[in-house]
Amino acid sequence: MKRFIFFRNDRLGDFLLITNIIRSIKKKYPSSKITVVASKYNYNFIKKYEIIDDVILYNKSFNFLKKIEIFNKIVKETYYASFTVDGKSFSNLCNIFLKSKNKFGLFYKFKFLGIPFLKPNIFNFLFFDKRETFTSKKYLNKVEHLPSKFIKLGNYLGLKIKKEDKYFYSPEKQVKKLSKRITNILNKKFILIHLDEKWLDINDINENLYENLLVFQKKIKKPLLITSFKNSFDYFVNFKKKLNKKKNRNIILFENSSLETMERVIYYSQFAISCHSGYLVQVSGANNSKIIDVIHKKDLIWYSCWIPKNTFHKFVFKSNNKEFFELKKILFDVSKIIKKF
Repeated sequence: MKRFIFFRNDRLGDFLLITNIIRSIKKKYPSSKITVVASKYNYNFIKKYEIIDDVILYNKSFNFLKKIEIFNKIVKETYYASFTVDGKSFSNLCNIFLKSKNKFGLFYKFKFLGIPFLKPNIFNFLFFDKRETFTSKKYLNKVEHLPSKFIKLGNYLGLKIKKEDKYFYSPEKQVKKLSKRITNILNKKFILIHLDEKWLDINDINENLYENLLVFQKKIKKPLLITSFKNSFDYFVNFKKKLNKKKNRNIILFENSSLETMERVIYYSQFAISCHSGYLVQVSGANNSKIIDVIHKKDLIWYSCWIPKNTFHKFVFKSNNKEFFELKKILFDVSKIIKKF
């Protein structure tokens, strides 16, 4: 039995980036055992993957004895391949002591006092058989497609993964039924808009969200499904008050859903719009959703490094180098993309 270990002690979207590698390993080695070292942000999500045999939770807030216990659990096994790609100090430390035939890793490039450095440091080159490098956001000046770098590492095992291959996600049957009921209520192809903290820096979001969405909905002539999770910001509270008062049938609010249900709702939408919600963007790599990503122009190169290659993905700017745009202009630019379909 071949053992594989992946270090993904970060976010949900980051984990989704490597699911095509994990699925390909299970296809090539059906009896293999796959372990993922997860964070508090993605642990429960990863546990639901049937193709993953063991999920180890690591949190940097754990006490020293707990960290030693986790470290010993990881390094006592012998692995066929390890993927140390999350850039975390604990993961890189484990990699040094791992017994693994193939050690694959990602190095992050940055500068300190103008001097270029790598994380993990150059000493760790001795502990990787194959490696890729990725430039940190502050020093990035051209697109480096991160999912392609992961695929390259996986293909050293002869997995033959392509950039256009889907990420792997399999929602539960009951979740599929639930989200179908939601789409039946709408009775038409709908536009999903996910609202979170990344909308806060849009100029007039607090006062005019409902009014602008109303104009936007009439312009595109499609119902809107508004999603959010534990959103208590003023702009959202104001929006809910107006929506409840007006009782508009073409603008429907769907709050606090599970991640599985959220994926299905994204899947059934005609377009899914967000201010770069990492989960929304990356799960589209599994279900081929059409994504409209509202970002600052200065972040274009950075976010371009993360988009799945198998999806329809368009950027709309909420600011350029000189000014922040009002919501009316942002939604107008979004509507131009939607109207082409």
